[in-house]
Amino acid sequence: MKSNSSTKTILNNSVGDIEVPRVAWFKSVKFWVGFVLTVVVFSTLVKLGLWQLQRGNDKSHMESMLAQRSKQSPISLSSVHFSNTSQSNSDYLDWIGVPVFAEVTPLPELFYLDNQTFEGQVGYVVYQLIIDGQSRFLLLELGFVKGMEQRQSLPVVEQLTHPLMITGRLYQKLDSPLGNELYPEDFTSSTSTRFRIQNLNIGSLAELTGKPLQAWALQPIDSTTPYAHPWKPLSMNSTKHYGYAFQWFSMALVFAFVVGIAVYRWARKTHSARH
Repeated sequence: MKSNSSTKTILNNSVGDIEVPRVAWFKSVKFWVGFVLTVVVFSTLVKLGLWQLQRGNDKSHMESMLAQRSKQSPISLSSVHFSNTSQSNSDYLDWIGVPVFAEVTPLPELFYLDNQTFEGQVGYVVYQLIIDGQSRFLLLELGFVKGMEQRQSLPVVEQLTHPLMITGRLYQKLDSPLGNELYPEDFTSSTSTRFRIQNLNIGSLAELTGKPLQAWALQPIDSTTPYAHPWKPLSMNSTKHYGYAFQWFSMALVFAFVVGIAVYRWARKTHSARH
């Protein structure tokens, strides 16, 4: 009996001395899932910041280029060689903001670009179809007009009716990532040919008019028209891009800090549990 009692005591003491095996933290499935998610989220935030930073640098370069071109003397529009297609933006940097002069002949078609704002007012930027001395069709910006309360009609504008010499600057509307459909609404009457459009899609306008439009608009910088001419060659300036880049980088730093605190607390808790 004494022998059995001693044996049980020895076995109990031995079992108490045995350490329960633990799985190493780096072999845990939860650890690797958390690690992968952390890397993906952090790298995504950094990449978004770098992308906005690059966009800011590009816009800063364009702003400097546009400021320099605004000081140049106008050149003849006949010396400007556009790309052959109305869909191409390949020569965008070549001619954006370049001041030109030309003798043009106005055509009767008017296009009202919808949902435009100027000095707190909502309305339209109106364009008139013109043809230059080389028989090229372009859009001439007549300017901004305030919209009417009733959308069943369009505001009346003073359109050009006779050939004239004009001085202006070239610009081009790039495709919007939200869509570039024309959605034309015909307001043609016996006295005018007018369309309301949602985007300045030159390719679709060429199909609508049956004329090979150049992918450029001409904004007067003289007194050709009595309307205001909002100058927005860039959809977003460099300052906003740099601001977005700062936000993304800040989010990446905050995320890294939060993850670091969480890992530190988890490591301390694990260490305490082992002891």
